[in-house]
Amino acid sequence: MKKEPKKKTQIVQAADSLFKKFGIKKVTVEEICQEAGASKMTFYKYFANKIELVKYLWQQMTDDSMQKLDELDRRDIPFTEKIKVLLKMKEEATSEMGNEYIHDYLEVIPELLSFYNQIFSQVMVKFMDMIRRAQEKGEVRKTMRPEFFLAVVRQLTELAKDEKLAAMYDNYTEFALEVNNFLYYGIMPAPESE
Repeated sequence: MKKEPKKKTQIVQAADSLFKKFGIKKVTVEEICQEAGASKMTFYKYFANKIELVKYLWQQMTDDSMQKLDELDRRDIPFTEKIKVLLKMKEEATSEMGNEYIHDYLEVIPELLSFYNQIFSQVMVKFMDMIRRAQEKGEVRKTMRPEFFLAVVRQLTELAKDEKLAAMYDNYTEFALEVNNFLYYGIMPAPESE
């Protein structure tokens, strides 16, 4: 794989850090450049605008998620264990993000909506394949249609945008875990961690 130019890497890392702290909407190209120690000319050499930089970051995040899902799917462990690992990965990912970033991610900026839907679909196709394989092994109800599961995921994503509900939790990570635990375990208690 081709190594990225150092300045581009610095811009990407600075943007990622700033977005996670302050959200996408509030961070400016100027602030990214200042944090990265790069000029605006250098920024525009690599990215047409801030939206293209966000797409680049989200694609990296998606590629990383896809790789982790592949690795998880190849592990010879029960599906219930895979779900525990998946929930831990989600917890770690959301704990790095500030509330503004999560809000901007969930309330997708209109210029990013099509791209967001594309990467969401990529990840969900891979996850649906994991569910189908688990169904074949008898680890997931065979009567549940993966398409139904996908529809529930979309509805829970909408629920995750409810600011009043999110405010009931100490932080967004706790709320996200509640949503994900409900998705995988319903109202039954989650299996105890070993």
